[in-house]
Amino acid sequence: MTEKEPKFISVVAYIQNDAGRIRPFLKEIMGKCRESFEKCELILVNDDSTDGSIDEIHGYFKENPADYMVSIVKLGMAQGIESAMNIGRDMTIGDYVYEFDDLHMDYSPEMILEAYQKCLSGSDIVSVSGKYQMRLTSRLFYALYNHFSHGQQPIGPETFRLLSRRAINRIHSTGRYIPYRKAVYMNCGLKISRMQYEVGEGNRRNYRMGRSDERMNLAVDSFIYFTDLLERVSLSICLIFILIALGVIVYTVWSFFMDQHLAAGWVSLMGFLSLGFIGVFGILTIILRYLGVLINLSYRRRHHLIEEIEKLSGN
Repeated sequence: MTEKEPKFISVVAYIQNDAGRIRPFLKEIMGKCRESFEKCELILVNDDSTDGSIDEIHGYFKENPADYMVSIVKLGMAQGIESAMNIGRDMTIGDYVYEFDDLHMDYSPEMILEAYQKCLSGSDIVSVSGKYQMRLTSRLFYALYNHFSHGQQPIGPETFRLLSRRAINRIHSTGRYIPYRKAVYMNCGLKISRMQYEVGEGNRRNYRMGRSDERMNLAVDSFIYFTDLLERVSLSICLIFILIALGVIVYTVWSFFMDQHLAAGWVSLMGFLSLGFIGVFGILTIILRYLGVLINLSYRRRHHLIEEIEKLSGN
């Protein structure tokens, strides 16, 4: 019998209409954790599922009683993957924490132990991803993000990740709510390792269309929080309008000296409007820069809405 690792492992998984994937995930992932580690806990964060996912969880553990702690966090309303996983991570008590944003398994359960061994070699964060072709929109997002973020580590697609307790403590020092975990994890100042696995042709990862709006909102929020792309765009627009206003002033002065048929008050009106626009857009430029500094100093905080926490076992 293989000797178990003397560590407490926490597994956090995001549930959102995953009824068909729950049993294979629990069987393979938690089976590997129980086989490899002395103690473990499972935290399932249900983001307002409507397809019977909770019934599937209850059915599985009724047939396969757990000898480890299992918690189901039921959110009072759909809050999105980032908020849901922030809640789950904050509840963990393990020495190491696995985060599964998706229950789709296109990898071998052996990757669980391989990621742990990689962490023991000196890494505080291990990012695991499959070797597959990204969609055009994903490639564009990561290219823009990595170019404008100027971060410690570039980000990319991930299947799951492993965090040490030291990494979690470091992340908590930046704020309890993290708007985009992947960006913070990759730029927390600790050692990060990446692992990749081969993906079979018949086991490609499918993205749920119902999350397209959430992904779009997350992408925009990420550009606002962690890059200066939108700040640069906004500042450029303000500067363009300032230049236009200056051009109008020049044209107004030229017309005053060259045109003898100007309507009464035209020069003073255009001059006043142009100077006013310069002042407005100048103030907006200062405000945008100020907001950029504030965002760099702190992340957005928001309250989580939890309906209930149901304990299935507490051993």
